[in-house]
Amino acid sequence: MPNPDRKSGKVPVQRARRAVRQSRPDSSRFITLMLVFSHTTFRWSVSKKVLLWLTGGAVGIWALAFIGSGYGFWATKKIMSFDRLQKETQEQENHLRGTLDQATGLEGEIAALRKQHEELLRLLDPKASAPRIPPMPHAGQPGPPSHAEAKEAKDAAAQRLSKLRQELAQSESEAAAIKAQMAPILDAWMHTPSIQPTAGYLSSGFGVRINPFAKREETEDGLFGFHSGLDITNAEGTPIQATADGIVESAGWMDRYGYAVLLKHNDELETLYGHMSRWDVQVGQTVHRGDILGKMGQSGHATGVHLHYEVRLHGKSVNPTPYLRLQKEWLSTLGGQP
Repeated sequence: MPNPDRKSGKVPVQRARRAVRQSRPDSSRFITLMLVFSHTTFRWSVSKKVLLWLTGGAVGIWALAFIGSGYGFWATKKIMSFDRLQKETQEQENHLRGTLDQATGLEGEIAALRKQHEELLRLLDPKASAPRIPPMPHAGQPGPPSHAEAKEAKDAAAQRLSKLRQELAQSESEAAAIKAQMAPILDAWMHTPSIQPTAGYLSSGFGVRINPFAKREETEDGLFGFHSGLDITNAEGTPIQATADGIVESAGWMDRYGYAVLLKHNDELETLYGHMSRWDVQVGQTVHRGDILGKMGQSGHATGVHLHYEVRLHGKSVNPTPYLRLQKEWLSTLGGQP
């Protein structure tokens, strides 16, 4: 006999509920997630084990991000501090000068010269050699020296004085020779860029890059360009310091560099500091390593506040990166950093 429910196309309610229960995943192993809209409902069944792994991974990524952001904030704050950079530069210079003086023996030579000079002056002082009346000897004490003894003492003093003069002349000659040898070395060091020009983080390196202004070699149109220096980014107004002794060759507006300063250190080396908000030096002015040249800005062809720093050798731009830590490397070679 045919089933009337099958003819009518209806399934008994009890059988339908049993089918729904059988289609549901095991609640002890799975969790069902539902997203209900007005006309549609989306449902996903996820294994509890998978959900646990996903939750643990998310928490781990969050923890790493939190720790990383904290460290990044600390490191960025340290990098961004120009006062710290300037203090570090001064400490390195003082330590390097002291190390060079000790290595060449100049301090010891100068101290010996001063001591010998004072002794020589004391011997040549007329007051020291002025005759004075000796006191009357008491009973049991020896009397004044005889004429022969006085002459012998005078001859011995003369010999000593002559020897001292010879030693002094020799020491002066040796010290002058050492200073003459060290003079070109010190002069070359003072006029070689060897420190960071400002505090901040490196936003663009030296070499080929995607040109933000779609110019090739910074003069013609093109997607890729040659970046002739380093870009160091920080807040507007961050001070910029000279990286070596030199003379201000140019100061003011320089086309794509905006407000910039060009220093000539010697016949071979120059440094350029671009995109300033202001400059604080004049053409022809002599500056020393660590002197403030101006403030960081966004003048010229710049997409943001930063310093464009160049090192030029024989008029051609070279990679400034090896020069940034040159002073620290010299200190390490000469016996450690402060």
